[in-house]
Amino acid sequence: MKKEFLIGLVLLVAGFLLLAYQVYRFAVHESIFSLASIQAAQEAQLRLPLTPWFGAVAIFAGIVLIVRDRDRAS
Repeated sequence: MKKEFLIGLVLLVAGFLLLAYQVYRFAVHESIFSLASIQAAQEAQLRLPLTPWFGAVAIFAGIVLIVRDRDRAS
């Protein structure tokens, strides 16, 4: 397997995952106050919306790389 085929395969899988999970959620921990043994922290849940365009473009680019690699091998 060549580099282009592997990159195309990774883009193809990533594209399908982006279409399946359209929102990436993550938590951010922030220390607000710290005095001796007293500590206060805040946790915020953030959402990063991913449009289906990202997934579609990744799938298309993956297919192009796989086909291009297959054509060069022939």
